[in-house]
Amino acid sequence: MSSSQQANGSQDVREKTRICITTAVLATEVMRRLGDLGGKPALRSAILAGDFAEAECLVTDPGIGADAAMMAAMPQLRLIACYGVGVDAIDLKAAAERDITVTNTPGLMADAVADLALALLLASARDIVAQDRYVRTKQWTTPAASVPLARGLRDKTIGILGLGAIGSAIAERAAGFGMTVCYTGPHEKPVPYFFVADLHALAAMSDFLVVAAPGGAATRHLVNRDVLRALGPAGTLINVSRGTLVDESAMIDLLRSGELGFAALDVFENEPQIPDELLALPNVVVTPHQGSATAETRLAMAELVLANVEAFIQGRPCPTRVVIPSSQQGR
Repeated sequence: MSSSQQANGSQDVREKTRICITTAVLATEVMRRLGDLGGKPALRSAILAGDFAEAECLVTDPGIGADAAMMAAMPQLRLIACYGVGVDAIDLKAAAERDITVTNTPGLMADAVADLALALLLASARDIVAQDRYVRTKQWTTPAASVPLARGLRDKTIGILGLGAIGSAIAERAAGFGMTVCYTGPHEKPVPYFFVADLHALAAMSDFLVVAAPGGAATRHLVNRDVLRALGPAGTLINVSRGTLVDESAMIDLLRSGELGFAALDVFENEPQIPDELLALPNVVVTPHQGSATAETRLAMAELVLANVEAFIQGRPCPTRVVIPSSQQGR
């Protein structure tokens, strides 16, 4: 085949490929390149209405995902490319039953999420939000006004739920502050930190408990009322993983009663809908799910999405295909 024929063949593939893009946070340049490949933005309602019945590729993110109904409305779908690591919002069983490849963007966001986890930890320990408000409201100029003394980090204990890439990056940073690092997970790892098999016991010994484990049905409300009570009135919960890991109602009750000292949260159980009673509490710091939100990280993630899509179009193995557990394959 001549080079011109090869070029035409490649162009034919691109013209036939239809890409449905539901995520609005892809880097502009990558979004343009996806458009060059036949990509078109879409809302979930449009997908369910059948407007993308001929789409072969769905680019989505952990907040939108892809459920069985979306897949059913896209009978030609062969690839789901997730702009993020978490795939708990993607029905992996339905994807496996239809031989749909699922990809994600692992190994890129650990540093950014760990940075935010430490920022939330510092904001809670040093009362940054309250002290900012103290200055802005001119209380500093009032002789009788004062702010409570904050907490230092050296020799404090940080407990980490989930010592994967993100948890390990958090541990590394916390150790640099002179903290004692403990962790829990499915098994002990060859790391210079203390393994605690029981989450309740980990919470009881921790000044700060950081949630860095994957979301999904298996971990839903893993941080329950008993765990939060064990963390106690001097303890701080930090969540940079998924809101579903924490029993949010129990957390609000305990924060209100003082049985839990503080919460610093980047994720929520039903985000972006956050209970007013949580936002009204003075012992809470919140950010809008910004763990990976640095320009460098988001661009790298977008490029990896593009690499997966281009590999799919060209008939090559996708660089970061998600291995679907046999328990979810339904076969």
